[in-house]
Amino acid sequence: MLKKIILNLSQIDSEKKLDLLLKLSFFVSSIMLISAFYLEYFQGALPCDLCITQRWFHVLIIIYSLILIYIAKKNLISKKLILLGLSIVWIMSSIAGTYHFGIEMKFWKGPEECSSNIDFSKDLLTYLLNKATIKCDEVMFSVFGLSLAAWNAILSFGMFLFINIIIIKRKFKTHE
Repeated sequence: MLKKIILNLSQIDSEKKLDLLLKLSFFVSSIMLISAFYLEYFQGALPCDLCITQRWFHVLIIIYSLILIYIAKKNLISKKLILLGLSIVWIMSSIAGTYHFGIEMKFWKGPEECSSNIDFSKDLLTYLLNKATIKCDEVMFSVFGLSLAAWNAILSFGMFLFINIIIIKRKFKTHE
């Protein structure tokens, strides 16, 4: 199915393809951000510091997409540069999600102030007052057994791959 979508996309002219990718990025990132806010405000799944950091990547993708939908129509910037920038932002979002997921799964340690470990060797009151109330190493909400950080990593990496496949297809098409 993905192959069929990519083949169909390769037949669309580059103006429409870029517009479609920017709108898709805007839509996917908006849905992810709206979902996170819905879960926070209506389901009580409070975000940790890393969750909030991941949200900022989606805000960046939304703003980037909106601005570049307009700029792309004016042909002020190269299409390759626009797609490269979009690709970079999506992989950054995926890296943030992967980092957070790794902390949740205890693959590596996260920031000390965002961990549920208590260090009794320090001044305990000061230490506890500086710690975040929502811990980054605890899964607050999961869908089909995966945390939201894992879903962010997967969906963001999927968008990164999709955009790069389009870039590669476009590159090969121009060399034929």
